[in-house]
Amino acid sequence: MLSSISGYSVPHLVEKFHEYLLDNPPELPKLDQSNQEVTFLLIDGLWFGRWFVLMVYRQSGNLVILHIAVAGREVTTKISRDLKLVREMGYRFTGIVSDGGTGIVGAVDRVFPHIPHQICLAHLHRGIIGAIGRYPREDRIKELKALADHVWLIESKEALRWWREKLNTWISLHNTYLKERRYDIDYNWWYVHKGVRKAIATLKELPHTSFKFLDYPLMPKTTNEIEAQFGHLGKRWLAHRGMKRERWKDFLKWFVYFYNQEKLSQRKLKEAENVNTKS
Repeated sequence: MLSSISGYSVPHLVEKFHEYLLDNPPELPKLDQSNQEVTFLLIDGLWFGRWFVLMVYRQSGNLVILHIAVAGREVTTKISRDLKLVREMGYRFTGIVSDGGTGIVGAVDRVFPHIPHQICLAHLHRGIIGAIGRYPREDRIKELKALADHVWLIESKEALRWWREKLNTWISLHNTYLKERRYDIDYNWWYVHKGVRKAIATLKELPHTSFKFLDYPLMPKTTNEIEAQFGHLGKRWLAHRGMKRERWKDFLKWFVYFYNQEKLSQRKLKEAENVNTKS
């Protein structure tokens, strides 16, 4: 349509579009934090096949995305640069919530070592259920799964202590089961119940990694807020999978820019409606 109206060929228009627009994505608008005393940074990554990962940095309770970055892997050095950039933009946070990836944990320890870092309870719970199975047959594994599912009900330090005691009791009762080994003809050995051992290791770490929210009531337990936004990006991925990898990176930056503009407009409209209602 543009070609017929302008008289230029389609290849010429595509070239100009990429040159002036797609190759030059705008900076994301800065979010005003002046009236907020408590803020939490959410960090998560969205993988696009095996091509690359989009790292998204967002403030809890606000749909506007603070910063995005495209990387080949979730590495500490890259995420550290992102966090330093977010800090240099003037953003301050009471705490951080992430999926607990090795790269993210290392970066947070480098850049924000003195603020609490909550590891997403949903991510760890999914890993535990994946290790022991969603529908275990053995009674003892059913008991362990019940303990794993109970973490969603813990809302106080007393409840966390009770849960921890129950977990330690289960481990003591089934210590022999956990240490069962299998040997081959060369006398090499391995643990029989690797999945259960993996689940136990994660469960034992939960009180140290995923219950920081007990000290900070406004801190989210999970990164579910930010994962919900990934649905929009996933739909665009399915619709434009034929796009070259280099174009995708700039396309994502443009998409997030317009996404932010929409959310900022909705926020201003809501604020105006609230003012009119009060008046």
